[in-house]
Amino acid sequence: MTNKEYSIIMGYFNDKKVSRIELEKLLDFENLTMESNTASEISKLLKESPEVESKPQRVIKNFVRFAKERSGSGEITWDELISRLKELELEYSDFGIRVQRFSKPAYWEIFFNHFNTTDYEDGNVKLTFNQEYYEETENENAYEVLSDHDIDTDSETNIVSQVAAKWDSLSEDDKDSMISALDAIYASHYVDKSRVDINKNDVKKITMTNADLVPEVGLRDYSIEFTDGDFISLRF
Repeated sequence: MTNKEYSIIMGYFNDKKVSRIELEKLLDFENLTMESNTASEISKLLKESPEVESKPQRVIKNFVRFAKERSGSGEITWDELISRLKELELEYSDFGIRVQRFSKPAYWEIFFNHFNTTDYEDGNVKLTFNQEYYEETENENAYEVLSDHDIDTDSETNIVSQVAAKWDSLSEDDKDSMISALDAIYASHYVDKSRVDINKNDVKKITMTNADLVPEVGLRDYSIEFTDGDFISLRF
């Protein structure tokens, strides 16, 4: 589904001020179809756009599939939460994981780019969100860039002089890649020590919302209620 196709369909629903709940009632996720009158009106809009090349029925089917993948809300288990976290590729994510806390006197939010779990003999599990800097991955990528340009990386002391010798023959994009590679290898990087720990045995209930219908985003909110009545919210 192209951005134009998406904007036509969502524009239709937004103009009619259709809520998320009302929208999903118009969709048949099992058959990947849409309520007939709605489908007819959207098909007309799609046909009128010179930027839409696919058949309206195919576009509508793709949109329903898209909405289906972003649907599903309610209570989930601890294992389901961990499974969803493991599906993330946080080192490549523009969003990370947001942890929020709402209270009368204050509000805070922290963004994390890494998580891990610690298993205990009594069956408890600790989930930790932190800011692990992906130094090892970035170093690997940096050396790969250098090797692609025939830079001998066996001795770090000679890397800069080799890059300097090739500098004038590099394209602007290659120069940017070289600068990033050298930065990853030689620069000192600040590592945020912030973290949040959640113990499985302290969790009373976990609920999640539908994912948003924004292409290339698809974030969900997760509310974790603890046995002592406290709670936090996650967004990823």
